[in-house]
Order: sequence, then structure tokens, then C-alpha cells
Amino acid sequence: MADPLTCPVCLNSHSKQPANIGPGVDGWGCRVNCPICGRFDVTRQTWEDYLDPESTMGRKLPPLARARLSHRLRTTTSLGPAKLPRLESDALQSIFDEGIPGPTPAQQAQNIVRLLGDYVSETGSTLGEFPEHFYAAIGAPNPKMAANLALELYNRGTIVGLTLESVNLPPIIHNANLSLDGWEQYEAESRDEFAGGYGFIALKFNETSLDHLVSTVIKPSIKETLGYDVVDMRDISRAGLIDNIMRAKIRDAAFVLVDLTHDNAGAYWEAGYAEGLGKPVIYLCERAKFDQAKTHFDTNHCTTVCWGIESPDLFRSELVATLRRSLNLFPTT
Repeated sequence: MADPLTCPVCLNSHSKQPANIGPGVDGWGCRVNCPICGRFDVTRQTWEDYLDPESTMGRKLPPLARARLSHRLRTTTSLGPAKLPRLESDALQSIFDEGIPGPTPAQQAQNIVRLLGDYVSETGSTLGEFPEHFYAAIGAPNPKMAANLALELYNRGTIVGLTLESVNLPPIIHNANLSLDGWEQYEAESRDEFAGGYGFIALKFNETSLDHLVSTVIKPSIKETLGYDVVDMRDISRAGLIDNIMRAKIRDAAFVLVDLTHDNAGAYWEAGYAEGLGKPVIYLCERAKFDQAKTHFDTNHCTTVCWGIESPDLFRSELVATLRRSLNLFPTT
């Protein structure tokens, strides 16, 4: 099969402008610059096996899965050519194995408020019209669904502007801005008053004792006693499309757990990001390691719950009690 002539992800289904397809760096497949999905690299094998609509797997890939993949690509931070997201076969296989979770309609609506508030704050002017990649940016399945959400926010008074009729779409909002209520919603999110019903845990992966603790003690105990799911990046995404996803999951989490047993630099970074957002951050550390070497001096005075594989029940009770205090949660009678 030949290289793709249009965007291998969205297939330019909702774009008036064609994607720019060029050779990848160092012979690495294709480099794509799509008005909907943004810039990314893809291997020829991945295109042929998973994305080509004429291939067996490509025919099985529904438009919703392509839209959700577009959303991940569009919201992935690009820091230059060396940092472009890369689509490889193992990432696409996960679509068929597990599916790609996308934002709920409520989260999509909040993404519209965030997108519009960011634009007006950065430019000092109203948004003349929503960009072509608007639906991918907010995580909607298609432009019509995105326009419907924007119109509902307009009808609720969250968005202000001029509405113009559009062929085959709901009325389009021009010169859009947030109303006073919309700005209060935008600023409330900036102050982190919108917290999801889950916790996020940062840790070093593939450590047998720690992985066992997370799966058999931390996650089930918090779910059973407090009603919160606890997620880590292995539950969310694969193959490097994680930068903005990770930030969003931390930003929207009700609390963040950070295990520092292995002095993992990524865990420290995620802790700092969460602290900067004002999140409740609870540090974890294996007891023998903490007693012998502590953690970094910037964190060893912070709330730290120590664990040991020989005493999971003690750790469980201390962790739950600490979360109750941090989140002002108390057992109901």
C-alpha cells in the first residue's frame, strides 16, 4: 500500500483544507500536519495495518474512535519536531483491545468554556468564529455535536455573541465571549474548584511490590471506603500521547497520591505540578527507605504515609484516615 494522501487519523472528513503529508524524520514513516489533528508522526506499517480505511483493521475503526484519537493528538503538547506525538502499532492495537475513552458531554462543555476563556484572556478580543479543529479540541465526536454544545451554552447564557444560521449545522456563534457567569465558571476551574470524582497516583512503574500494593491495597481500599477511583497513567493512555492528558487528569483529580520510594523524577514532577495547582497531595514511601534516607528535603516534612508489605492493614487505615482529613470526609452514620 502507498503512503496516505490525506490525514491517516481523521481522513479529512470534516476539514476544508487538506492535510500536509511529508516524509518522517530519519526515514520514520510519515509526518502529518493536519488542520484537525495537528502535527504528528505515523509509521507506514501503522497506517497500512490500522488506519488505512481499505485495510481490514481500518474498516473496523469507527468514526468515533478516529475522533477521540484526533482529540488526543490535538491536545498533546508539541515542543518541536523531536517532541511530536508518534503513532505506532501498539498504541493503535489498544483501540481494539480497550477502546479510547473520550471526554463526556459535560467535560466537552467545560472544554469549550476553557478554550474560549483562554483565547479571550490571551488575545484581549472575542473569538470571531470557532476554528475548524474546534470539535477535536474539545473532544466532541464531530462538528455538529460540538456546535450543539456551544449553542446550548449560548442558550444558557454561559456564552455571548452573535448567532448566524449555518447549512447542515446548528446556528454558528460569532464574536464569542464568556458572559459574567461564564467567566466565573472559567475562573472557578482555574482555582481548581472543579474536582473530579477520582484520585490520581504518581509512581515508578514496574516495581513488583509497589504495583501489588497499588492494585490490592490502595485502589480497592479508597474505592470501598471513600468511593473514589484511583487512576495512574497506565489506566489512561499509551504510546507517548500523554503530556496534556496527564496534566488534565491531575488538574481534574480530587487528590493526588505520590509514591517517592524510588526517587522517581517523574513522580516528583507530577507532585510539583499538583502542589502548584493547590491539590491535596499525599506522599507515600516504603517505610524502610523513609527511615533510612527520607525523601527529598523539599518533601520529607510533608504529609507522608509509609507502607510496608508486611503490614498492609496498618498502611490502609493510615492512608484512608489521612485522605479523610485532607478532603474533609468523614464516615456517615
